[in-house]
Amino acid sequence: MRHLRVLLTVADTGSVSRAAATLGLSQPSLSAQLQRIERTMGIPLFERSPSGVEPTAYGRYALAKARTVLAELEELRSWTAQLEVCEQPMLLRIGAVPGPIAAKLALSLRRAFSSLRPENETEVYSHAEQSSLALLRMIDSDRLDVVVVEQFAGHELPVLPSVRRMELVAVEPVFVALGDQHPLSGKAEIDLADLAEESWIIDPLLDSGESAHLRRACQRAGFEPRIRHHATETTAARSFVASGQCVSLAQATSREGLGIVVRPLVGDPIVRRLDVAWSSERFAENGELVRLAAADAYLGLVEYNDSFARWWDTHPEAHPAIA
Repeated sequence: MRHLRVLLTVADTGSVSRAAATLGLSQPSLSAQLQRIERTMGIPLFERSPSGVEPTAYGRYALAKARTVLAELEELRSWTAQLEVCEQPMLLRIGAVPGPIAAKLALSLRRAFSSLRPENETEVYSHAEQSSLALLRMIDSDRLDVVVVEQFAGHELPVLPSVRRMELVAVEPVFVALGDQHPLSGKAEIDLADLAEESWIIDPLLDSGESAHLRRACQRAGFEPRIRHHATETTAARSFVASGQCVSLAQATSREGLGIVVRPLVGDPIVRRLDVAWSSERFAENGELVRLAAADAYLGLVEYNDSFARWWDTHPEAHPAIA
């Protein structure tokens, strides 16, 4: 690089003596450098005359290349300097149990970390997963950073050393989904005993304990649930319910529509708890920011269902973490 700058200075000043003054060198020293450069190149780059120097035909070609190389070098240095003050975009890998919480969590976390680091973009990768245990293990194996998980009494999740977990919602009632033409669809609350003759659809792959709680709640209401349908895919399950062939349990934050109504069960016989969990190593200093972002995300879901919004307003003890 130094040799290229010597050549350009000689060419731009048109004189070895003037170039030496510009570079802070003695004329003999610069002349010796120029001779070494030309010997290395194997061909004269300048023609000497009493009035100064002029590039040879090959010299003009070499000088054009030198200007390009030095310009690219300066651009590279400028880019490197910017990297020192501007880190790469922050990647957040989030996960959640199925439902609307994942999308809200992605938005809340992006806002939270963008405000913390306004000079950097925050990119989000998301993963919806039926198994809360699998989500926690994905944090433990460094495949996810933040997750929202559910658990039912008697089916508590294990404690993993690398995972920090905090309560998000202490008690969230599980609602029931009915077809909008169902005889009970006009009721504000549904008594579980009134569903004794209904067929049910469940997800056979759920490991949260929800299905076991459904059976126990129905038994307490005096009947055994008639589980006639199984579906691991939400659209298929909603289609069966909308067609009037069965009913199903539903998240309290579920939206109604497309032939479905979602109603609370009298006495909240089935409830779940929601936790937010994150990598204790990656977010050692920002755990509270993660928790607040998750709380903000959940609050954005409360109005999704009018019945749940009313329940939420009358049960502040159920959500002390984000009340």
